[in-house]
Amino acid sequence: MTVYQQAEEYIKHRPFGAIFSFGQIVAKLDVSKDSLSHALAKLEAKKHVSRLERGLWHRPKVTRFGVIGPKPETVAAILAKEREAFVVPAGAAAVNLLGWSTQMSMIYNYISTKRISPLNIGKHQINFRYSRAFEDAVKKLEGLNTEEKKRASVLWAALEYLGEIESLEKSKLIQQSFSQLSLRAQKKFMTTLNGKLSWVTGILEQ
Repeated sequence: MTVYQQAEEYIKHRPFGAIFSFGQIVAKLDVSKDSLSHALAKLEAKKHVSRLERGLWHRPKVTRFGVIGPKPETVAAILAKEREAFVVPAGAAAVNLLGWSTQMSMIYNYISTKRISPLNIGKHQINFRYSRAFEDAVKKLEGLNTEEKKRASVLWAALEYLGEIESLEKSKLIQQSFSQLSLRAQKKFMTTLNGKLSWVTGILEQ
């Protein structure tokens, strides 16, 4: 089979909505990068595949209502894995995820331990903000299971977003979210509260 036919078969065997990287296809098919680039360009022209950003592709689902793109949350998770980054919702999304607010944003904001370029998926914009302070905080949360590490990280991101004054107004909610962490996670979380977030200690110790 030609490289084009191999790439076409690979994509056909991926479920609609699947996201895959250029590197994954190269490794699977064992073909040259140049040949694969040309093949994917042809498949994209036929709407069999869609490029999300450099090196990241998606098998779109075409319906009578148009093309259905992947969920922004799925794209963020795939990008985080590809870049070997730890990523959680940031801003209003973090506050909403913790149940402190019903406010939602049409823009998907994430905070990350590595730099990731923003991208647009259909009508949705996905932004990633690298934070050295967040990267340091995540390192201090090492050893927790994935779920608790994420929960503690979202709590950190929400507090950073709100700031001291607004957080004081939500002190009861913050204490409640903190109490839902295990004792081990609580101890680790307290070590992340330095610098800009040193004021959080006062809220948690009330």
